[in-house]
Amino acid sequence: MALEDRPRKVFTVPQANAALPAVAARVERLRFLRDEIRRCRELLDVLWQRLDAGESVLSAIGEQQRAIDGAGDEFGRLVLEVEALGAVLRDLDPGLVDFPAEVRGIPIYLCWRAGEARITFWHGLGEGFAGRKPILGIDDLTGSRPN
Repeated sequence: MALEDRPRKVFTVPQANAALPAVAARVERLRFLRDEIRRCRELLDVLWQRLDAGESVLSAIGEQQRAIDGAGDEFGRLVLEVEALGAVLRDLDPGLVDFPAEVRGIPIYLCWRAGEARITFWHGLGEGFAGRKPILGIDDLTGSRPN
């Protein structure tokens, strides 16, 4: 079954805010791991150059590769955990995460960026971060339903 064909969780704002601490912690760790993997790859490149120059650095190369592999494994596991929570990881640089939601039966995303205390914006499916709009005034997103 393709990812887009899978049933997805639909969040209200309170539900998304309740999931936010778990998502935010994983996004923070993912950002750290991304930076660590980059640093390790840069060091690994230097070590390969040193090996080419005749230095005995094979054990250091092995250590760096194991560090990269371990961080990569953890990275993949954390991405799957974010997805299992029902969130959609968009961009690690600003820490963008979307939560599927609906307004009057129309699919939208509740939008969160790392550093924000709670979810206060939404955007349409094709709009992305540039199309963010404030949630205020959209009763359907709060979980309350008209009588």
